[in-house]
Amino acid sequence: MRAIKGPHIDLLKEQIEGLNADLRSNASLPPAPFNLSSLDDALPDGGLSRGTIHEFVPGNYADYPAALGFAACLLHQLSGAQNLPVLWCSMGRDLDHPPHPYPHGLSALGVNPDNLLHVEVNNEKDMLWVLEEGLSSPACPLLIAAITRPEKVYDFTASRRLSLRAARHGGTLLLIRHHKSDQPASGRGSTAATTRWSVTSRPSQPIHFKNAKVPGFGHPRWQVALTRCKRGRPNIWQLEWNNETLSFCLAAPLVDRAPAQNRQATATEHTIIERAKQA
Repeated sequence: MRAIKGPHIDLLKEQIEGLNADLRSNASLPPAPFNLSSLDDALPDGGLSRGTIHEFVPGNYADYPAALGFAACLLHQLSGAQNLPVLWCSMGRDLDHPPHPYPHGLSALGVNPDNLLHVEVNNEKDMLWVLEEGLSSPACPLLIAAITRPEKVYDFTASRRLSLRAARHGGTLLLIRHHKSDQPASGRGSTAATTRWSVTSRPSQPIHFKNAKVPGFGHPRWQVALTRCKRGRPNIWQLEWNNETLSFCLAAPLVDRAPAQNRQATATEHTIIERAKQA
């Protein structure tokens, strides 16, 4: 094997140092806290870090809208009072879930539809190209996308490319993965994302009105588990989003749950926690 000469080694070291400098620059970006001590304390930076990738895995196929809604609420947390623009990338039209975001629903989740740029692609490869180009532009500080088909291209190498682009330009990507991606049988392995969350929908607290026999819908709720985070503490929470204050809170337990449903939820929570500890 031909030996590598000194100048080539020095050039390689410079390139590696440049990549590490991009990653270290994330420390200057303040995190976006949940403003919930039990959740912020589980994250190494005290909140959701910027200039990186965060993954969200639906608990099952039906939880895809819940994971997308939870990530949309995080866009508001990351944007804050700055009202930052958002690049929203969706995949295809041959799906059970509509690809286009609903403006009135986004407003309730704290996302201004006027600041939204929607891009629709046909496949996973095109989506990764859009995200990589978006993260390369300082005009795209926030990006959100959902892989709604079984993953074939997104792996550690692809996520590493996206992570380096995010670190270099300070963009933050919220990526909703396919619901089977976190299962051992999927074979997808680890990625370069900073955090990974498992999201399932939960029943909301009904709102009772006077002179109305049927209660109204309450605030959206999720069961959220932090399954992977370097230097983080995996845990599980029941969260609720207040549409009026545009903030998270810990959901109070429902008193009218069926006992069988309680046992099933408890078993699911233990499974998620054990899987997170083994990761």
